[in-house]
Amino acid sequence: MTVLVVDDDRIIRSTITDVLEHAGYAVVVGQDAVEGLRLARERRPDVILLDLALPKRSGLDMLDDLKGSQETRSIPVILITAYAFLLRSSDVRLAASVIQKPFNVTDLLMQVNQAVSRQRGHERLAEPGA
Repeated sequence: MTVLVVDDDRIIRSTITDVLEHAGYAVVVGQDAVEGLRLARERRPDVILLDLALPKRSGLDMLDDLKGSQETRSIPVILITAYAFLLRSSDVRLAASVIQKPFNVTDLLMQVNQAVSRQRGHERLAEPGA
């Protein structure tokens, strides 16, 4: 299982990568929304962890692009932000979940595991003969 982490903060990317790799996930990292969108299309991760405050384009712009594209719309996106209070309900509905910074690593891992489990369940339901 692969997780794409898109965050401009090197320490946050490193912390999340360490936690996820220790739990057995493969991790791909992007530093901004442009790179993140490219990696999402190329690598087709199982889950995306997306910061909202990114350089070049916002995480919400990336989320809109992901959900507006046939090739990436089914990938669960977990928003990670210190600004959850600024999110509109329409933004939250596009995401699998929202994690408030500073985050608890146990909660982060639980959210990723739940998104992967839900995604696997949806894929099984979509299989012919299921």
